[in-house]
Amino acid sequence: MRDGAWFLPRVWDNGLPLDLALHSRPNRFFMRLLPVSFVCSYLRSMANARFDHALYGLQPSYEMTANWPVFNDDLPSRVLCGRVQVRPGVARLTSSGVQFTDGTHVDHIDAVICATGTS
Repeated sequence: MRDGAWFLPRVWDNGLPLDLALHSRPNRFFMRLLPVSFVCSYLRSMANARFDHALYGLQPSYEMTANWPVFNDDLPSRVLCGRVQVRPGVARLTSSGVQFTDGTHVDHIDAVICATGTS
């Protein structure tokens, strides 16, 4: 990953969908009332309570409110169990593998998935 991403689950506490849990009328009121730095800190702590982004090399350089988070229930658990390995950015593709920006090289890979995201 080049810049990391904030991962949030689709289902939140008490089985509520995340958008319903976060976008309730009281939450919207307090989000507008409180300083942006406090809101960012609160959202970051909520995201890291379920999955420590920095520990697994996924914490982005931007705040939660600067870009859309990734709503996914499967990827964080696959990273936790080692089924998906987080790697730094791709420096170049070779005929048999990939060289990463940190200088590491992996040969005999099955697939390279390029996901540009949205902006």
